Amino acid sequence: MTIYPEIEPEVRQRLEAFAAQTGTTPPEHVLIDEHGEGGTFTDEILHYCCNTGLSLDWLWFGRGAQGRTEEPA
Repeated sequence: MTIYPEIEPEVRQRLEAFAAQTGTTPPEHVLIDEHGEGGTFTDEILHYCCNTGLSLDWLWFGRGAQGRTEEPA
């Protein structure tokens, strides 16, 4: 059974703010738990971060730069 755990309100606020700033649509689900182990990031949020330059550190912890400062290799 697939469960999509809720994320902290602060994380949702950062995600929505980034999406508004960049004119993008964030994925509905950020976390997924398929094995009852607490969950991990969804493929959708990982692709969104990769495609938009959103930093997972900034999104999840609120620390560091909001986005990438250089293009990925």
